[in-house]
Amino acid sequence: MTLKNSYPGVEIIFISAQRNHSLLECFPFIDGILTVNDDSVSQLISSSLNCLIRIWMLRADIFIDLEIHSYFSTLFTVLGFPKYKIGFYRKESSVQLGLYSKMLYFNTKAPAHEIYLQASRLLKCGNSITGLYDFGSSGNNGSMHLLREIGIITGGAADYIVINPNASDLRVERRWPLQNFTGLINAILNEFPDKLIILTGSAGEFSYVESLRHGLDGENPARVVNTAGRLTIKDLAALIRNSILMITNDSGPMHLAFALKKTTIALFGPCSPLEYSSQPNVFYLYKNVYCSPCVHHFSISPCKGDNQCMKLIGVDEVLQKVRSILIGSIQNSPPETGKGILFDSSDSGYPFGIVDRK
Repeated sequence: MTLKNSYPGVEIIFISAQRNHSLLECFPFIDGILTVNDDSVSQLISSSLNCLIRIWMLRADIFIDLEIHSYFSTLFTVLGFPKYKIGFYRKESSVQLGLYSKMLYFNTKAPAHEIYLQASRLLKCGNSITGLYDFGSSGNNGSMHLLREIGIITGGAADYIVINPNASDLRVERRWPLQNFTGLINAILNEFPDKLIILTGSAGEFSYVESLRHGLDGENPARVVNTAGRLTIKDLAALIRNSILMITNDSGPMHLAFALKKTTIALFGPCSPLEYSSQPNVFYLYKNVYCSPCVHHFSISPCKGDNQCMKLIGVDEVLQKVRSILIGSIQNSPPETGKGILFDSSDSGYPFGIVDRK
């Protein structure tokens, strides 16, 4: 949004995985979408070549590489032959220094949105837009119809809580233990008999989510709906927007809830909530153990999956947050964020942390 507002005549083309296409369609400031299909090696190769051909035809002036965990996007950055290339630098990124026009230091102490806004500051954009895009402006008529069809909403807004027990397979350490979610849901349903629980996830997470539902006590599974793999991004946005509360691991659906300004209980461990700035409607649970945050510093976490940072979050303390939110007796105390960080020179406006080519 910052780029489009500063340079309204610029055409913004986004390159991403095919599974993100429906999400990217929600943003009116993106003019075109190129996708890579990574379902198989052959599809990855063919779709990458097609994507490169499209990039050559576009003759991009500036290429901004937002990826920090993989060199795959570097191939598009370099082979697309743009006039100006911007990327993000970490200590293991020295190989990229000779390939990019400018590289921006990836400072994990700063909120993520401010890290990416460094690219807009480098391009001398005007006022930075730090607020998350409001998915509510996309409309939800079709989504609400689908939600009624699968029995989530039967008339007006239903009293339901959305729970996302998943995290990306790339970082499963971000999952709160399944048995903890089981205990939490049992406690919520027993204490609040008028509430429903809606579980979310991708198609690949259906079995994992279903095992959670089947592990519940007595009649409780009947009050829980597994929507894993059944919703589009707009359906998920509608589901979250019309809920009374969302409980989630650090994940994509969590960020969607942030953008929708939904009351959310966010469970953090391998990542710090400071990295995503504070949200007035979000209640963070985070133990701040010595080895956290590790996700943005190690390809393999030091614990190798034994995520004590998540296991230390107790069912009772999450339940207490739920109880307080539902009866309206809680005040939020967001964690301290990157306030006080100087992102650019007050004299020239030039962003700090620029790593020049060798």
